[in-house]
Amino acid sequence: MRPMRTIAAALLVAGLALTACRTSQAEQAATPGNQPPATTAAPAAKAPASTTPTTTPPPSPKPAATKPPVTGDPVCAGAQSWGTGPKRVSASPITAEISNLRAATHEGCDRVVFDLNGLGRVGYLVRYVPTVHADPSDQPIRVAGGAALQVTIQAPDFRESGHQPWRTPWQLAQRLVGAQATLREVRFAGSFEHVTTFAVGVRSQRPFRVLLVPDPGNHVTRVAVDIAH
Repeated sequence: MRPMRTIAAALLVAGLALTACRTSQAEQAATPGNQPPATTAAPAAKAPASTTPTTTPPPSPKPAATKPPVTGDPVCAGAQSWGTGPKRVSASPITAEISNLRAATHEGCDRVVFDLNGLGRVGYLVRYVPTVHADPSDQPIRVAGGAALQVTIQAPDFRESGHQPWRTPWQLAQRLVGAQATLREVRFAGSFEHVTTFAVGVRSQRPFRVLLVPDPGNHVTRVAVDIAH
């Protein structure tokens, strides 16, 4: 009888141990700490970025700075105030000869320039006259336009010294300069005893001035007669 009890007791102990083991596993499964980690949802796939390059337009260039418009012509500044009376500088005749003349039109006046081949104090007389008379013949020199300026410069023309032998000397009444805006023409009116005269035809009696412009670098003196438009 004793062995049977021992066996029965052993079986009872084994059954209790198995029951306790199952109860422990069930409790562990119910414990939150022992649960398997939650599966993290994969992030949604982003749409592929556009492969078309985007070009940022360059900034608009700034407009270039513009200079204010020039009002008036500095060559002819104050032209209407020059007056129509005679313009004179007194000086003895010099040996620097008149080698050339030319004319140009500016915004407010016409300019006639007489080039003297040399330096020194140049005398002149410029005035409106009814008719220019040649020196020394006193022959009238007719010019185009409604008025005549007589320009007398205390210097010889280039024929006397032979400084420009390749040029033909000016002939009396020869037209040397053609028409500009106000200036109509310039004609040679003779040269005598280192004094040379020109007849300047003008549209009408307009204000004028006379400038002496020495050029030491080129050993030239210029006599400029400006006639207002």
